[in-house]
Amino acid sequence: MSAEINRRDDYERLLDLDVLSAWTLDRQRVHHADAAAYEEVLALFQAALRSEVVEGDGRLSAPMRARKVEKHLRAAIKAARRQETAMERFRVAAAAHKAHVQALPGQRAAKASRKAGTRQALAAGVSKSLHKSAAAFTPGAEDTTAAPAADPARPTARGITDLFGQQHRRGA
Repeated sequence: MSAEINRRDDYERLLDLDVLSAWTLDRQRVHHADAAAYEEVLALFQAALRSEVVEGDGRLSAPMRARKVEKHLRAAIKAARRQETAMERFRVAAAAHKAHVQALPGQRAAKASRKAGTRQALAAGVSKSLHKSAAAFTPGAEDTTAAPAADPARPTARGITDLFGQQHRRGA
């Protein structure tokens, strides 16, 4: 009996999203059935253990003793429910991953075209800036886009010290 139980070929089929969906749904059904079976066993143990009354017990003695056994079944139920939701999340994550991988070439092409457009715009801006700088430093060349002459009625810009230094000095 040298047959491999968990052969790689068996699991490579799961890379197909349809096969994976069927497999995860089957796992979910199994975990759901396990949780239901554990709940039935829990109900049986609750009824049996909580009814075991020993001479001299207090009112809550039997239920407290029963809880020591029941907590393990409750943990098994919780674990089965958690596994059931984990299989659903696994299926959704695998589908999202496949969609993401299929969309990557288009996203990368769009990014490259945006990057090329940005480079062209930057090159055009640098070229325009250099042209203006060259025109400004060339003797005898007049720039028609120069700023208008300063208005003599308008006060000249002063520094912060000039604006606030004299007004706030005390005793000067």
